Amino acid sequence: MAEDLAGLRLRLAGILPASIHATVAGYEAFTGSLPPADAKGFAAWHAAAKAALAHVDLLVKLARWAESTPEAGAEDGVERLLSQARAALDALDDDGHDS
Repeated sequence: MAEDLAGLRLRLAGILPASIHATVAGYEAFTGSLPPADAKGFAAWHAAAKAALAHVDLLVKLARWAESTPEAGAEDGVERLLSQARAALDALDDDGHDS
């Protein structure tokens, strides 16, 4: 299992920087457009912008994990990261139901 995580760290460390740059560029392009004038369209536009920003945040956290030195209990770090990602997605889902 530790070898699998080490390989995953190396792979992610190599691909995540480009993914982060592409995601930020997409976020900038999206938020650079004017939001819809109607309330429902604006709420959807706002939720999409929040989701994109949460995606950037998660990619950055993954990149930090991938670049960190593996420690004893590294699996706990992965589980914590996955738990944070699930909480962020749940928060986005909750926001979507309020609009």
